[in-house]
Amino acid sequence: MKISARDIDHLSVTTSDPEAAATKLTQLGFNLTPEGVEPRCICFQPDRDDIPNYIELLQGDPALVALALNVPELDGEARTHAWETEDGFEIDAGVVVGETADGPLPWFAVKHETPDAFMEPEWIVHPNGALGMMAIHAVADNPKEVAKALKAGWNASIEEIFDGCMMVKAGSVELLIWSPLAYQLEYKALEIMAPGDLLAVVGVAIAVERARPLQALLRANNVPFAVADGDRVLIAPEQTGGLMIEFIPQN
Repeated sequence: MKISARDIDHLSVTTSDPEAAATKLTQLGFNLTPEGVEPRCICFQPDRDDIPNYIELLQGDPALVALALNVPELDGEARTHAWETEDGFEIDAGVVVGETADGPLPWFAVKHETPDAFMEPEWIVHPNGALGMMAIHAVADNPKEVAKALKAGWNASIEEIFDGCMMVKAGSVELLIWSPLAYQLEYKALEIMAPGDLLAVVGVAIAVERARPLQALLRANNVPFAVADGDRVLIAPEQTGGLMIEFIPQN
C-alpha cells in the first residue's frame, strides 16, 4: 500500500482498558475529551489547521499502537464521534479511515472531514503545559530497512540521525526508529528495556512549555519520572498505560 502522506496525524492506542489509561494520563497533567465516548483523545494545537495532532485511546484486544497518516483524499470507512464541551456544546467529528497497511509497522491512512473538532480550545490546553506531539518512537532490529519501507509506502523522507536511529518524516511529526541497544542507551535514565516484539511503537515525544512546572505537577501527583539531557522529562510506560513519554521543554 502506497500513499502520499502529509503528516503523522495521530497515534492510535488500542488497549483493553482505555479508561484506566486515561486516568493515568490525567495524572500526568493531560486534558482528555469527555469520558463515555470512544475514542478518548489527547488533543494538541497542530501546525496546520487541516491536519490535527492528537493521541486516541480505543478499547480492544490485543493491545496495539498504530500510526495514522493524513492524506488529502481517501476511500474508506466513515466514522463519526460526538463530544460535549463543559459549556454544553456538541462537537461532531467525521473521519474517513483506511485499512491497516501490510508493512513493517501498523499504520493506516485517514482523512478528516472536520479537523477543527480535534482543536477545541477546551481540550488543547493542558495543565502540564503540553504543546504538541513532536515525534513517535519505535524499536526495530533493522531500523534502516524499516525506514526504507516506510519511505516508499508514505512517499516520505528518511535520515540517519546516528548509528542505530533512523528518522522518517512526512510532515511536522517525526518517526524515530531505534535499534534495541540505541533505544536502551538513549533512555538509560529509565532503565528501560526494549520490547519483546522488536518491531513496535514504544513511545512518544511531547513538546512542553517548561520543565519545572511539569516536574512539580508530577511530584504532586506522586508520578515517578527521570530527567535526561536538555531537561527532558521521561515517564516510564507503566506510569502512562503503555507508552514511554518524553517531555521536551521549549523554554
